[in-house]
Amino acid sequence: MKLGLNTIPKPGLLRLGWRSLTFRSMTADRSVPNLNEALWRHVARLGVLLGMGFGSLVAQDALQLGSGSSFAVRVDFSPETNPPVETHRVLQPVHQYLNVDPMGGGRQKIERKMNPFLAYTHLGTDFGFIGAGEGGLGWEVGTVCVSMPPGYWGGMWHSLAGLGDDRDLNLDFRACYPSQIKAKYQPQIVGFELAARGKGVIKVEIKSVHQEILWFRNIEVESHDLRTTPVPLNPVEIGSAKFLNWVAEPGTDACLNSVNFVVKTPDVPFDEYVFLSCYAKLARCYSSKTGLMRDRAHVPAGSFDNIPATGLYALGTALAARLGIVDKVYALETMRHIHEVMEKLPKASGLLPHFTRQRDDGVNVILPGTEFSVVDTSIYYNAMLLAAQILGDKALIEGVARALRRITLGDLVDSAGFIRHGLREDGTTPLPGVWRDWGGETALVLAMAAMTEQPPLLRMDPSGRIHDGTGFIAEVQSLFYPDFDNSRPDAVSGQNWPKTRLALLHKQKDYFPTFWPGSKAAMIGLYGLSAGEARYGTGYSVGGASLPNQTIIHPHYILISSALASNPNDVHDLLRRMEDNHLFPPWGLVENVTKDVNSYLPMQGALNAGFESIGAYHLLAKHRGMKNDVYEASRANFDTRKAAAVFYPPETSSFAGGSSEGSPLSPR
Repeated sequence: MKLGLNTIPKPGLLRLGWRSLTFRSMTADRSVPNLNEALWRHVARLGVLLGMGFGSLVAQDALQLGSGSSFAVRVDFSPETNPPVETHRVLQPVHQYLNVDPMGGGRQKIERKMNPFLAYTHLGTDFGFIGAGEGGLGWEVGTVCVSMPPGYWGGMWHSLAGLGDDRDLNLDFRACYPSQIKAKYQPQIVGFELAARGKGVIKVEIKSVHQEILWFRNIEVESHDLRTTPVPLNPVEIGSAKFLNWVAEPGTDACLNSVNFVVKTPDVPFDEYVFLSCYAKLARCYSSKTGLMRDRAHVPAGSFDNIPATGLYALGTALAARLGIVDKVYALETMRHIHEVMEKLPKASGLLPHFTRQRDDGVNVILPGTEFSVVDTSIYYNAMLLAAQILGDKALIEGVARALRRITLGDLVDSAGFIRHGLREDGTTPLPGVWRDWGGETALVLAMAAMTEQPPLLRMDPSGRIHDGTGFIAEVQSLFYPDFDNSRPDAVSGQNWPKTRLALLHKQKDYFPTFWPGSKAAMIGLYGLSAGEARYGTGYSVGGASLPNQTIIHPHYILISSALASNPNDVHDLLRRMEDNHLFPPWGLVENVTKDVNSYLPMQGALNAGFESIGAYHLLAKHRGMKNDVYEASRANFDTRKAAAVFYPPETSSFAGGSSEGSPLSPR
């Protein structure tokens, strides 16, 4: 690895300040101005001595540094097979009182709006109001306010795991990630913070599911400005808890901005921690009772379940097992349970529902108003096929392959030869849209079609143009297939996929420095014009680097495009900056964030959590230079090889058949 510094007067550069450097037994008694954490780690790995002369980091790269100088850092990457373990303390909001459609004009009464805040906490749980003084609760922009007359008290409760009514779900302060994750990879909750202003006393309680007080503290508030009060917590003494409550005592007049935990991360390398936090976010959405993924963590299991995300959970769990984060037995049992549930779901032409709900009799049915979706069926089966291949479950591989053979797409091909999006809720009426656009979604549709018993003619737009420059469209296929890293023009559209994907990545990275140069996104290097929840979670939003006036960033694109990075440390450094700005807390990446980082959506959404988990795994594999289990499985599985051959047929011959138990494709 070689590190060079070049003075470049651009926004978003590293600002260097004073910090001592120690390398093995060598210490610089004079130091570089304001060396940031990312640069510190790169320099520390070099094991070189940097003095005030200013010598050189690499013999041929002399540098002249002055106080207040700005620098861009170039690091020539080589894989790190054994990166150092890290542990650090990170703020995890329980609830920051973000307003939906915020109003000005001073304090508003709660009754003016049923709920002026997001309908869920930052933990993916629910909350509510308590106390006889509830009528004294109000709100201002970004705060919940209390004005308690003598003799009255009131406040809020927050579930710490699942919904308040989910009595079997609790948060273990000693091991706060989902319980299937092994002890070595478990963080601990070691502190609490309250951010408030005003005057009075706020009583904070941590309670069990039986309303037993496990910990409490009376916090005095006396400040016109927002002040943060930190309090240490002993995770062993608290154990497992269900609720965090706060109440304003009589006579209190104050506004609370947020209640937060301080989390101590496990002793693992940062690249592994990135995957771990993404997987934990994904796992929070899974219900072992239904065998399905809730579309988002804060909805009841069986009310709004997401089928493609369920496949991604199976794949993420298989990878977690390979990394030693969960037991292989748990992974196999979970995958088989999911497959059994899928086999019983209603289908139309073999297609799976996009979303389901569970009736009172326990039967899963298609969610009213949704569809039997071609692309979402493909995401599920590609993910499940690779999960089974990774863990070597031949029976499951065969079962998934049989389900794919039952899909019939002939009646879903339009007059121009393109495959329709799917079927309506009735299972017979075709959806009007077709998969024509060039990109990863259409590629996955064609890949699945190739695995069916009677594939139709496989076509897609040959333009190589990514619709609106939407990030995930260029990358979703590469979550499953290594083939789209091939610079050879593909056989369907004649396009060079890595060239187009890289061009979009550069366009994404340049968007905010070019069009919003004064934005916080430009300053810290944020990018991710993609698709997901709209601001405040009020709908679905599709952005893109080809559209004007884009202000909402969906950070999942950072991870799903990360395997394109020439230096994975650049992605890790961005994630660290996001962590510093509370956009990558221990509960995982935020769903979206504004260009000025003044508003974000903390939703624990299943589909993007799945994309983030698989993307984080690819980043980990590239950073370590290790075998990529997803890509190895994709190369070994009979059906995924048949699918990939549609785009990249073996150069020496036509496709050769074989066993569907996972034999690799060999040219004849």
